[in-house]
Amino acid sequence: MKKIYALLICGSLLTASSCSDSIDLVPTHSLSSANVFGKLDDFEPVLNGTYASMRDLYSYGLFTSVAADMMSDNMLETTESLVNYKAVTDWTYAADQIRVAEVWRFNYLMINDCNLILENIGTYEASAPKKANRIKGQALAIRGLMHFNLLRFYAPNFDRTSATPGIALKMSSAIELPTRATVQQSYDQIIKDLEAALPLLNDVDAAINTATRRSRIDAATVNAILARVSLYSKEYDRAITFATAAIAARPLATRANFPGIWTDANADEVLFSVQFNPGEGGPALDVWSPATNRAQFDPSADLLALYDKTNDVRYTSYFTPGASVPGAVNRAARTVATKYQGKAAARDGAVNFKAFRTGELYLIRAEARALSNRAADALADLNTLRAARIAAYVPGTETGAALTDAIATERRKELWLEGHRWFDLKRTTRIVNRVSCRAGVVCTLPANSRSWAWPIPQNERLANPGIAQNEGY
Repeated sequence: MKKIYALLICGSLLTASSCSDSIDLVPTHSLSSANVFGKLDDFEPVLNGTYASMRDLYSYGLFTSVAADMMSDNMLETTESLVNYKAVTDWTYAADQIRVAEVWRFNYLMINDCNLILENIGTYEASAPKKANRIKGQALAIRGLMHFNLLRFYAPNFDRTSATPGIALKMSSAIELPTRATVQQSYDQIIKDLEAALPLLNDVDAAINTATRRSRIDAATVNAILARVSLYSKEYDRAITFATAAIAARPLATRANFPGIWTDANADEVLFSVQFNPGEGGPALDVWSPATNRAQFDPSADLLALYDKTNDVRYTSYFTPGASVPGAVNRAARTVATKYQGKAAARDGAVNFKAFRTGELYLIRAEARALSNRAADALADLNTLRAARIAAYVPGTETGAALTDAIATERRKELWLEGHRWFDLKRTTRIVNRVSCRAGVVCTLPANSRSWAWPIPQNERLANPGIAQNEGY
């Protein structure tokens, strides 16, 4: 990864000279970790910059947010599409494509910022331990989360003990040429970072978030991340434990307050959201742009059919009939994805992306319980969530395969356009079947397709031939 890691160093906040100068000369007017971190407060801008980077297109600005629905059976590309992401949504990506390379590079840039913090904060831990805990804990958690996001895209499977290639673990800011860790080793490091962050974030100098602003990773968020990681790795007891802790910290929103989550009127049940402000884009502008009324992707008909359109608060919170959208005459018979329309009454798409919230935690716990012979508890979790969303809901009585199917269906409904569907299919059935698929769109992705794992970027492999490519590329 010489090329990518050289870019990490040159692109970091700590380098003022060019790459060639930093390699060939002794720089006389450059910042380094030795002088940029002169006091503990100097770590805050680097941490803040890492959070700001999460708004990027190749992070939660699209690829770690709504792209998973665009790639799945939840969305269908329309004739209004600018086809900017067709190689991704039709699963025809290749190692030399910019989308593949930039998701890889951008996640490692954020990891590198965390490494700069972690390598230098030790000097200040003794003088202000609780403040250092707050900064260090967030850096560890972000590093773990970004490594996990990379694992989801680039690993061929999610088996906890798999010896198949996982990801390159970037554990220092030094330029290096690592091989890919196995999936098992990747999980080991991700979990190690997250578990190290948890006690630190439970012993801090000041609250990281408030009840109405959830734009930083705190201890409750780390529990949520660990619950998600544990579900993927099929460590169900751990998934239950961490989900329970996160649920206790942030109860489900009431049906009355649920719509306000999506206009940022409240932060009920939100554990962590990526902050978008006017002029900073938004997580779903490539699905539907309120400013231009361009709908490049429509929610699929089979997805819409799953909702109780009259009683389910999610339906009216996530979707709007095309005839009711100003200026949308050309899609009057269609349904528009207005989940991320904007803050309050704004129509600019600049609404916060809810990366972790309690609805997901109930479904994680329900699935983990159902798959570990705790069906009654699983059904109770599922019914609790459905009752919170659907007026006058009559509790379900599913058992066995019907119960696990119902949980999967509820995940599809609850977490629509929140970055889950394609990865949920990858970790379970490994089949995508787009119903009512349109001409010019690839409609099915079989279980044996190479495309379940993205290729390692070509530039990465040219710079570091020791890093293995995924099979089939």
